[in-house]
Amino acid sequence: MKKFLICLVFFGTIFPLQALCQEDAVDSYNLGVEALRQDRLDDAVDLFTRSLQMDPRDHLAYNNRGVAFKRKELFTRALEDYDRALEIKPDYSFALANRGIARYKSGDLDGSLKDLSAALKYGKRDSVIYTTLGLVRSEKGDLEQSIRDLRQAISLNKKNVTAFQTLASVYEKRGDYEKALESYVMVIELARNRGDVGNIEKKIENLRTLRAQELHREGLESYRLGKEKHAIELWTRALKVDPNMIQALRDRGLTHHKSGQYRKAIEDFTSAMERDPQNPEIFRVRGDAFYKLKESQQALADYNRCLEINPQDAVGYNNRGLVYHEQNDFTRALADYSKAVSLDPTNPTFFENRALIYSSKGLNKEAIGDYENALKLTTDEKLRAAISEKVSLANPRGGEPSGNSLSPLPEQSTKGSDSSDKPDEE
Repeated sequence: MKKFLICLVFFGTIFPLQALCQEDAVDSYNLGVEALRQDRLDDAVDLFTRSLQMDPRDHLAYNNRGVAFKRKELFTRALEDYDRALEIKPDYSFALANRGIARYKSGDLDGSLKDLSAALKYGKRDSVIYTTLGLVRSEKGDLEQSIRDLRQAISLNKKNVTAFQTLASVYEKRGDYEKALESYVMVIELARNRGDVGNIEKKIENLRTLRAQELHREGLESYRLGKEKHAIELWTRALKVDPNMIQALRDRGLTHHKSGQYRKAIEDFTSAMERDPQNPEIFRVRGDAFYKLKESQQALADYNRCLEINPQDAVGYNNRGLVYHEQNDFTRALADYSKAVSLDPTNPTFFENRALIYSSKGLNKEAIGDYENALKLTTDEKLRAAISEKVSLANPRGGEPSGNSLSPLPEQSTKGSDSSDKPDEE
């Protein structure tokens, strides 16, 4: 039987059968690429399958059909196609990268790391590859290398939202809240028009709080070591991160007070008061600063407000008593000192200040009794000697504001000592 060569005549050109098949395969492939770009995944799978039926050695078609399967989250079928593409062309970096990403999606971290590293070796430097490497290494616990990979991803594509978000997460995991904040802010800037960013905004708010607390703790440690200037710098940084942080305002104000910068202290206490107008301690410590500046009416107003909010504040009564004492209003001073003693009979300052009033009124027996109580409550030998001397002299002069009772740190709160609280430990 005679066999004929089958050919196609088109505009006078003769195409052999093999050429016709190759042309059809190319057409199907190109249509498949277009369908993939349009996210018509089922059409893309059909077209690449048709192309492969005509050209079963086309590694490009296997790779792209694998991409379509991956987007359909059919990772097993995607991996089969990437394997076939790499059997045909083992150094095909696109298939290595895609298989590495699919392996990551399917939970194979080691396989993903191997493929993605190989893709880079064969010259495929791509932001998505570095992003996925960053994800893989983060999950494997290699945070430092993860950060390097994610930074590389961002250098290749400065609009890579996933890289920024992953980098923020890694920094957060490492406890570097300041850098995590910077990265999350970039996520907001890049993704604001792409959908809901509410969760990221909440994350940023939480991180601001964590970072501010961290800086506040560092400030406390510096204060404890006697580095008060550095403590103020750290609390200032904390307030830049979280302007509403009451503790940082309070402690910076107290440290300004201790160094004699009473106006700065008042500014901080006033800012704290604006954010927490029902905090009696803030009114009290601002009153102490006004007392130091001899602005007795402002001091009285703050002490009065403190005691309205918290009628059980023994220190508030003592310190208001000092203002009355300096105004020679001994009756009110005595009432306030006595109230302070009744609320807190363990504070020697209260007894000592009341003894001064008794002495000025010529009530020496009562004065000596209070001095003796103060002596019982005082362990420091120098302070005991000073109190013993007052017993004999019955000194009528006023005292100093007491150290604020909320402070858990050791304090010297007798006459002649600093009036402010020490910053709180957390």
